Amino acid sequence: MTSIALTGSGKADRIGVAAILVGTSIIAWSGILVRFLDVGPVAGGGWRMLFSLPILGAWALRNARTSPLGSNAGKAAPILALAGLCFATDVASFHLALSDTSVANASFIGNMSPILALVGGALFFAEHPKSAVWFALGLALVGSWVMTGMASPAGIGVGDAFALLASVAYAGYMLTMKRARSQVDGAGATFWSALCAAPILFAAAAAHGEKMVPTSVRGWAVVMTLGMVSHALGQGLTSVALGRAPVALVAIVVLAQPPVTAALAWLVLGEAMTPIQLTGGAIILLAVAVGRPRSA
Repeated sequence: MTSIALTGSGKADRIGVAAILVGTSIIAWSGILVRFLDVGPVAGGGWRMLFSLPILGAWALRNARTSPLGSNAGKAAPILALAGLCFATDVASFHLALSDTSVANASFIGNMSPILALVGGALFFAEHPKSAVWFALGLALVGSWVMTGMASPAGIGVGDAFALLASVAYAGYMLTMKRARSQVDGAGATFWSALCAAPILFAAAAAHGEKMVPTSVRGWAVVMTLGMVSHALGQGLTSVALGRAPVALVAIVVLAQPPVTAALAWLVLGEAMTPIQLTGGAIILLAVAVGRPRSA
């Protein structure tokens, strides 16, 4: 298999690179779709998990017949359950953060997850990225700070603490999925983590008093699209990438999601970006370019 050398100690084959690029592009649409939910955001996350299961299940069953990793889910059950808990915690915590802090603060703190994931990759997977990757992540944080209106999180409140929890949880999701991918194929890992996350999210939404069930055709279409496209395909491809690429590459590409989503919001929803936001987005994309894979 032809491989591409990374700015770290590992290598990613071309399938892994393609998977994270396409997966990230798909996930970037999630923020647009969420704007059309007619249920609460956490409940929407629960439906997203639920509607992803048939596609992920069929994908996992197919892989069980063709891949040596396709039938190992039982061996990886604890780590897959932890991945589901991390993903559910990320979604629920970010929603709670937005109810008690600014979007700028929540977004800025949330962008800590790639750095946390990279640190985790160094600690748990012996991946030691070169200085260019760390520089890229620092540059991306500057871009995030600029993009959110030059509003850094001064004075940590309850909402900011939930945003930090969301950031830690998503980093944990990437790392646990990376660990699970050594035992289970990408589709199987995503299926079992989603199966664990769905009841947690529904329970959290009910406890938070959210509207639980869509009441319009558009509402059902949105949650189905979030499940079958954003999660089954987007997160499924991300899981594939985590098994074929170092955490450093995945973390760097994930940084591109906020500016891509903002650009889509401008095109689809007419939410024009200010010059400051455009500048911040450009800095983030520059960071992705700095930390990108280099041809061997």
